[in-house]
Amino acid sequence: LTFSPIAFLLLHGALTAVSPALEEAAQTLRATRGRVFLTVTWPLLRPALANAFLLGFVESLADFGNPIVLSGNFEVLSIKIFFAVAGAQHDPGRAAVLAMVLLGLTLLAFWLQQRWVGRASYVTVSGKGDGGAPAKLPRGLWRACFGIAAAWIAFTLICYAVILVGGFVRDIGGLFFSGSAWDSLFTTLEVAAVSAPLTAVVGLLAAYVITRHRFAGRRAFEFLTLVSFAIPGTVIGVSYIVAFNVPPLELTGGMAILVLCFVFRNMPVGVRAGVAALAQIDKTLDEASATLRASTLRTLREVILPLLRPAILATLVFSFTHAMTAVSAVIFLATAKYNLATVYIINRVEAGEYPLAIAYSSVLIFLMLAVLLLVQKAVGEARLGRRATVVLVTGN
Repeated sequence: LTFSPIAFLLLHGALTAVSPALEEAAQTLRATRGRVFLTVTWPLLRPALANAFLLGFVESLADFGNPIVLSGNFEVLSIKIFFAVAGAQHDPGRAAVLAMVLLGLTLLAFWLQQRWVGRASYVTVSGKGDGGAPAKLPRGLWRACFGIAAAWIAFTLICYAVILVGGFVRDIGGLFFSGSAWDSLFTTLEVAAVSAPLTAVVGLLAAYVITRHRFAGRRAFEFLTLVSFAIPGTVIGVSYIVAFNVPPLELTGGMAILVLCFVFRNMPVGVRAGVAALAQIDKTLDEASATLRASTLRTLREVILPLLRPAILATLVFSFTHAMTAVSAVIFLATAKYNLATVYIINRVEAGEYPLAIAYSSVLIFLMLAVLLLVQKAVGEARLGRRATVVLVTGN
């Protein structure tokens, strides 16, 4: 429920870029709809599937907010690291060892992802025009997908309905009498609004360097862009306090350290979304632009970025929502002056004020939905290859 949106955003962008002409060519050769899906569509989705698996696996390893509330007596590594740092035992050495275990698992997942994707070409967007309508899924597969998606959406709506009913029915009035509640909400909005576009820019630029340039240490650089996602948020928070608590980089207690934390914490999503999208864009487009004496910056701005619109949207959406809902990475960085909404909610839960916490969560949900709709409308939805209909134009 928490990390499925990551997979959806990555796969949506990849499906958007798959050319219908490839599927129509297979159908012309009398391939069934099932064979078209298995031999054409599915292989072209391999980079997006691998990146979705990698991000979901790594984020699940390092998740803190869900286990701390729901795990009960079931312990996970992120909670063990948190109590090793902030608990009565205060054993940073034990926390460091457990963090290395997480890094080892992340490295293994990264290696498996690279092995599965391999060095094959997944280009579907080139300089040649294409047309046609996407091939329909086999009826049985369509029904199965629809059934799973409908059940998942229903479960999600039920969860949110419980939050909304519990919050607005029981104690919504308490929000209007607490100045700190609104201060933390406005601070969270400001931090998310600044960090989300920065995350998209840094992440997509890193993805461009990884996919379009060959240099020594490229694989190591690609892995390092993922490390911030594997390290538990509690460890990142403590690391930022230690690193930025002395001159000349004394940032603790301010908003800058919150923005910095979110940018580098969420950057792997931008990198993986960009890598998956750029794997489908033919390098001949870059070469054609260079032939016309366009600079690298102009090629990136006028050729590559328009084709990366789904990846940009995915990065903006995830970065904004993650900045609005993150707990572990910022619980040590928030202060009374720059408090965040999630930290405020946890404080209310710890104080036993569950109705107020639920009501505050309801306001946060509506606010995020409104902002995400505005982001999607502003960025738009690029349709690189998928078309719903085919229009034939004939002359007299």
